[in-house]
Amino acid sequence: MHCCDKPGSQEVVNMRAIILAVFLAGAFAAGLVVTQIDAVSADQHDVPNKSQWQYQCFEAEGVAQVTELSNKMGQDGWEMVASAGKKSATIWCFKRPLWKRAK
Repeated sequence: MHCCDKPGSQEVVNMRAIILAVFLAGAFAAGLVVTQIDAVSADQHDVPNKSQWQYQCFEAEGVAQVTELSNKMGQDGWEMVASAGKKSATIWCFKRPLWKRAK
C-alpha cells in the first residue's frame, strides 16, 4: 500500500468510472436516436414523441456550480432529468424537445 492510499479509494474511483460510462453510453444512444428523427417546426406546437428529445449531461463540483449551470440550461429550454454521483462531483443530465424543421 502506498503511503497516500486510503482503503476503499480504488473502489470509489471504479464506481465513478462506471457511473460516467453509463451516462456517456446513454447520451450516445440518445444521440443516435435523435439523428434518425425528422425535425418539426416549432410553429406547429406539436408535443414531441418520447424519442424526440435532445440530451445534455455535465459534471459539476459543488452547489454553486450546479446552480449556475442549471439556471443557464433552464434559460435555454433544458429540463433536469437525472443526477448521479456524490456531493463533491455529480453528473447532471438535462433534456429538451427536439423540434423538427418545416418541410
